[in-house]
Amino acid sequence: MTYRLAADIGGTFTDLVLVDGEGAVRVHKTPSTPRDFTQGILTGAEEILSDHDGGNLGDVDLFVHGATVVLNALLQLDLPRTGLVTTRGFRDVLEIMRTNNPRMYDLQYVKPKPLIPRWLRLEVTERVRHTGEVLAELAEDEVREAARRLREAEVEAVGVCLLHAYANPDHERRVKEILVEELPGVAICISSEVAPEWREFERTSTTCVNAATIPIITSYLHRLRGQLEDRGLRRELLVMQSNGGVMSTSAACDWPARTVMSGPSGGVVGALALAEAIACPDVVTLDIGGTSSDMGVIAGGRAVTTVESTVAEGWPILAPMIEIVSIGAGGGSIAWLDAGGALRVGPQSAGADPAPVCYGRGGVEPTVTDANLVLKRLNPDYFLGGAMQLDVEGSAAAVGQKIAEPLGLDLVAAAAGVVQIVNTNMSKAVRSILIERGLDPRDFVLMGFGGCGGLHTAAVMRELNIPHAVVPSNPGSLSAIGMLGTDFRHDRSRTYVRPIAELDGDEVESVFEALEQEARNGLLGEGLDESALELRRSADLRYIGQEYHLNVPCPAAGERIDPQALESEFNALHERIYGYGMPDFPVQLVNLRVAGIGFTERPALPTVAQRSPAATPEPSSRRSVYVDGEGWMDTAIYDVEGLLDGDRLPGPCIVEDPRSTMLILAGQYGLIDRFRNLHIHEEG
Repeated sequence: MTYRLAADIGGTFTDLVLVDGEGAVRVHKTPSTPRDFTQGILTGAEEILSDHDGGNLGDVDLFVHGATVVLNALLQLDLPRTGLVTTRGFRDVLEIMRTNNPRMYDLQYVKPKPLIPRWLRLEVTERVRHTGEVLAELAEDEVREAARRLREAEVEAVGVCLLHAYANPDHERRVKEILVEELPGVAICISSEVAPEWREFERTSTTCVNAATIPIITSYLHRLRGQLEDRGLRRELLVMQSNGGVMSTSAACDWPARTVMSGPSGGVVGALALAEAIACPDVVTLDIGGTSSDMGVIAGGRAVTTVESTVAEGWPILAPMIEIVSIGAGGGSIAWLDAGGALRVGPQSAGADPAPVCYGRGGVEPTVTDANLVLKRLNPDYFLGGAMQLDVEGSAAAVGQKIAEPLGLDLVAAAAGVVQIVNTNMSKAVRSILIERGLDPRDFVLMGFGGCGGLHTAAVMRELNIPHAVVPSNPGSLSAIGMLGTDFRHDRSRTYVRPIAELDGDEVESVFEALEQEARNGLLGEGLDESALELRRSADLRYIGQEYHLNVPCPAAGERIDPQALESEFNALHERIYGYGMPDFPVQLVNLRVAGIGFTERPALPTVAQRSPAATPEPSSRRSVYVDGEGWMDTAIYDVEGLLDGDRLPGPCIVEDPRSTMLILAGQYGLIDRFRNLHIHEEG
């Protein structure tokens, strides 16, 4: 028997999914180990394999990992000492940033600190025009002097970002050769390999983020891979990318900036596969974990992507990735009172250590999970299928002492307030990710998953007037399931600034062909067959004079680009997103892009039989549960394993899964489909 295995590390739990050679799917949840995440993965892998006919890592043909190590390092500012080598006169690009204030009305706004301090930002003489013409040759003696200073500073990584290197990378490549020679063992990263695009600040930021995280991800992945190999793993460990594809460990060590949203992107990929199976082309995802909630959009059967995002303190990253909005709202989010005595929830989280109070691991701050336990939405005897007993009295004491008593509320009102605030925070985020893109929430299906997704989806859909929501079967494992169904992906781009009216079709084709060859070589280097590859072209366009651009698909190889059709599509997209278009205004092409896709086999979704005749099944039990807007209500409790295709579940009710709990409110009903997904609708 051979297996495919995926591991998704969350702030509180690590979820694993195992697919055997016959297509059977097993899921498993184990506590995360923040002090060393590798231990949680190893423990979970051994547990899920041993539970499946005594399998072991030697039987695993495919192992995909969602790596959060890069994002965690950036959020915690736990980065190795990193230097920057740049063109003379441009050492302060990281500090100057952009002149615009992202929080215009915040009088206390302070720009984030630069990723690299000024004393480690060194200049060398050289100059290249935006056309690629060399105006001043590279002063190699200055590069060697910079290397000497960086060596004395004991840096572990160096980013190299020279002016207009996207147009002519020769100087950067020579700087890299010298630094590799002068600084053995130091990670060297050049912008023309990481982000060969214009916009000096963003390109410098991306290069520095990538350089600073190379030692971190290299150490982590080499350690994890070594431990897996010691336990019998023979195959390459694959890493999830932010763009929804996977890449090898060696590629991840070269481009760690592309793994920043590794885990959340797996959730959107899993949601995309499920949305296709249930014929829902327009979906907004709500992935609620222990620490955060991540929102993404699937429109017209494709995940909405972006080519630029910001991480941590506001550092830009130029890299194609699934567009995801994250907020600090999850099961472990801590409820607290601000200086004015107002109730707040998050973004601080109890995480996996010390975890929510009810876990009995030393946590003392009340969390969303504690509030749900007080409201009896969670079964204290059935958490993780009964493997963990929840401390009801501890949760009640924490919510009572820290929230209810200071606010003069009773215990239940305080707990309900905590849940209401976190629901509202999620609703605002879902609304923003849709409306800011010109999309109406009522036209989308809300797909709620993650360990806590089932508890909050019904309330969020009601608050947003979304008529239909879906909670997938095994909601906590959808991200890991998505990782097993994802494809290899290599993105390549090149800045190419031309007015649409002046495009040279042959020149554009030549650039696209070069990018396609780079992407193809990367995919073939992953061991894929030529027949499994697809190359997708696109272009970034803007109105002349604009700062930002929009990405528009381009015809495939063999079809000449039609400037008028490209311009029309851009105008329509601009009008949808921003509410207006200017069809009489000249349009400019900015970047050409190629996404190289290497298709892999997707696991089949398990199905269940249909109940005949269709009926409302008998609940496994009943208990009094606090229901939003209604108070305490006698509530039906269903065991997910007893539900079949076509079952109708009138609200209020709760569906209990060994790894998650799903709540349907009064005035709603649930329907079970053939994949055992829970569809939630409003009555009437």
